[in-house]
Amino acid sequence: MSESGINDATDETEASKRAALAYYEAMNSRDVDRILSTYTDDARTWVLGDGPYAGEHPVARETLALFLEAMDIRFTVLSMIAEGDTVAVELESEGSAGGRPYSNRYHNRLTIRDGRVAYLKEYFDTARAGG
Repeated sequence: MSESGINDATDETEASKRAALAYYEAMNSRDVDRILSTYTDDARTWVLGDGPYAGEHPVARETLALFLEAMDIRFTVLSMIAEGDTVAVELESEGSAGGRPYSNRYHNRLTIRDGRVAYLKEYFDTARAGG
């Protein structure tokens, strides 16, 4: 690979990491419009478990608003590794769910396209999440 090719790959990787961080910053803002702006128009999510958010779904304003109403949590990124348009993130959350204290640990894989999240795959402790 030429030096230019390496630089292009490095630039894409760094841009993908910045987009992933912007997504979690938006989630912590709890602003639906800001969060939606971090997703592509055709974005999809896949969430582990059997609960109401489990499985693969298109990103939708209504679902996001329901999630933010039910969960008052903040995310902290613990580590991140990326290659090209794919970012793997280890994170934790603290806050409340349904008025009760809530915390969890996650491992997410994000696919970034044009500086925004096109696909989010989320793994977490489903026993803590109740589903």
